[in-house]
Formats: sequence, C-alpha cells, structure tokens
Amino acid sequence: MDVILAPTNLGLSPLYPGHEPGTWRAPEVLMAAGLADALRANASVTRLARPHYCRVPPAGTLIRNGYAIRAFSLTLAERVAQSVRNGSFALVLGGDCSTRKSHRRVVHRVRL
Repeated sequence: MDVILAPTNLGLSPLYPGHEPGTWRAPEVLMAAGLADALRANASVTRLARPHYCRVPPAGTLIRNGYAIRAFSLTLAERVAQSVRNGSFALVLGGDCSTRKSHRRVVHRVRL
C-alpha cells in the first residue's frame, strides 16, 4: 500500500476576509493520530508539497485557485498512477474535494 498525503485546501472558499481554510492539515493529523499503524499495512508514505492557496481568482477567470488545482491534480495523478503501475494500492489522504480532479487522469495514465 502507498499512502499519499495530499495537503490541499484549494477547492474551498475563505469563510471571511483574510481566512484560509485549514483542511490542508488533515493528512498529517490523520498520520499523527496513528492511521498508518491502524491500517496494519506495510505502507510507504509520500508527502506531496502543499500548494499555495490564493483567496481571490486570478485575472481573467472566476475560478479561485483553478491553475493551482490543475497543477496539483496532475502531480497527484502521476503519483497515484505510478503506485498502481507498481502493483500497489494507493490511499490518498487529502484536505478537500479538489483531489478528486485527479481520478480521471489516473485512469488515463494507467492505461497508457
């Protein structure tokens, strides 16, 4: 099993001006709480770099963090595809739902 820590909050809106959602902390919190031990699996752990969160959409788009979501999804998809190609089960621990954007890319990459 490959545990992939994907600390992201890119898909979430700030609750108030100046706020940054803290869901990016979830993967490390789960690991610190003993998730790896509870799985009782010989698991490798990969920690992806936390992407930069921007509270406002960039010029020319209404999608907050759209470019960062795409870049992070591509990185995550490649890591999951690599795990699957190696015959491992990939368990992704993310911070928010933006990690789901990687699933379609994984299927495509594994079939290549």
